[in-house]
Amino acid sequence: MTYKVLIEEYGRHITRIAVSALFEAIAQALNLELSGDQRSELLSESTGLIRVYRYPQSSSVEAEGEALGMEVHTDSSVISILKEDETGGLEIMKGEEWLRVKPVADTLIINLGDMMKAISDDEYKSVKHRVKKKDRTRERHSVCYFVSPQRDCVIKSSNYKPFTYSEFEAQVQADVQSLGTKVGLHRFSPKSPLFL
Repeated sequence: MTYKVLIEEYGRHITRIAVSALFEAIAQALNLELSGDQRSELLSESTGLIRVYRYPQSSSVEAEGEALGMEVHTDSSVISILKEDETGGLEIMKGEEWLRVKPVADTLIINLGDMMKAISDDEYKSVKHRVKKKDRTRERHSVCYFVSPQRDCVIKSSNYKPFTYSEFEAQVQADVQSLGTKVGLHRFSPKSPLFL
């Protein structure tokens, strides 16, 4: 089986989990009354994206105490599904404290993203997380599936001005280029000093 075929098959299965199981359960818990078309706009299989991450072994030249990883962020997606190897390194913020996620064989890690926060009127939060690879002697690998709304889907929330997912993506990119960091939903919240 080729790598491409393997990733396509993985994508089909993980999409089924995200759309048919997770999002349906969350929509039911939130009492969201969505038509089939609205569901497919908010969680579009066509926008699903699989990223494979590789964190190589660290060289001995690196400064002591520094760890290779990924900076603090939230995912822009509705749902992200992560499979990481036994090396670990994922940390999530709970309150003001960083918690290390212990890798467990044959499990998936579910993160809710910015779009879920908006869809749920902030009942659900997008998870702040980062990766800090502590073991310099081993490579770390992970595969993450991000599922997002269709680009022209209008996100409506009582806490944010209406916006399309493509507007959100463009604003995130503009903020990263001009500020060096993602601002995210604060740009769309009339309560925020960062409101556009």
